[in-house]
Amino acid sequence: MEHLQSMGDKWFTLDVKTEEDIKGVIAATLEYGGTRPVWTAKSASWERMLIAWPNESLLRTSVVVAGKPEGQLPAVAVAPFMEGFANDLVFREAYAWKDGHAGEILAQPESFYPLWFYDPLFFRDAPSIKEGETATFYLSGLCYGIRRALLDELTITEGPRYEQHAIKWMKENPSKTRLDVPPLKIPLKGQTIIDQFQHCCEYQCRAVIFDVDSFMFGPEQGQIKIYRFGIGFGDPKKPTYAIIYAPERVCGNYVPAENDEVDIVFWMQGRIADPEEQPASRDEAQEENKD
Repeated sequence: MEHLQSMGDKWFTLDVKTEEDIKGVIAATLEYGGTRPVWTAKSASWERMLIAWPNESLLRTSVVVAGKPEGQLPAVAVAPFMEGFANDLVFREAYAWKDGHAGEILAQPESFYPLWFYDPLFFRDAPSIKEGETATFYLSGLCYGIRRALLDELTITEGPRYEQHAIKWMKENPSKTRLDVPPLKIPLKGQTIIDQFQHCCEYQCRAVIFDVDSFMFGPEQGQIKIYRFGIGFGDPKKPTYAIIYAPERVCGNYVPAENDEVDIVFWMQGRIADPEEQPASRDEAQEENKD
């Protein structure tokens, strides 16, 4: 699975389409944005800092600036910066992009396979944690595509799972032949299925959405509508939760609604919770939405 070291497709999803548009994002973020002490990292050879704008928003633009200590700090990375749901994950691996300013994290939820996600504070998080250690990560996703789930049942006629079904069926029906084995039918309604998509950090998922809301994003003269909702996946007994951000232009004619079952493709982002922050759980977010 390829690590795609590019932000062009992410910004295009948010209607930032050209190189000039991205330069405008950088300029606005540096002029109007702010940082926090916990969004900085300094060593003998590097000083790095993340600046985000607007100061208080679930979805922001972010720019990482970096350079020699006490010297100029030019922009070295620009990315969407998304708030997410808190999850305790075991750190497995880090993959640094060019120069190590940005990169991706591989971390594992309990009773589920490890997940790759882009970390906007990679320069801070990757050096701070060792393989096998547990940390609280905020997980979120930028939606590339979404539609109502089309199937309530999946029919399987080949593959490892079908072979297991065939062996069991033959034992229960000894007078029958292999040609008599019926297709394996798996009910999908209410189920969550997630798998990797084309690149690391990209996922395709069937899920039930909750805590649906919307807001406007972008500069005053060019704002776009963003739908925000939660999904859960992984171990049904202890799901992993993420906040998904879906631009209206990506949704097309579909309007996300509470308890809808959807098929989505999204890019996952995560970062270690800042020390002074109180991580918002999925249940707390739902209670706030009721109020």
